[in-house]
Amino acid sequence: MSIFIFLCSHELEKDFIKKKVKSYGKAQTELKILIKKDVFQSNDESIQLYKGDQKILQEKIQKLSEKQKGLARM
Repeated sequence: MSIFIFLCSHELEKDFIKKKVKSYGKAQTELKILIKKDVFQSNDESIQLYKGDQKILQEKIQKLSEKQKGLARM
């Protein structure tokens, strides 16, 4: 009888450990996904800033070009 109880408790312990390992693995996977999402969002924000800077520079170039044409006509 005591061997049976020992085996049952051992199986329960194994199941408990398996669940903990599975839970830990799931948490690790979720953490990796969150980190990747954060990196993508950060990259996207950088791209948006770059596009905004690019638009401003293009507008400045256009204004300078217009001024240059105006000076050339004089």
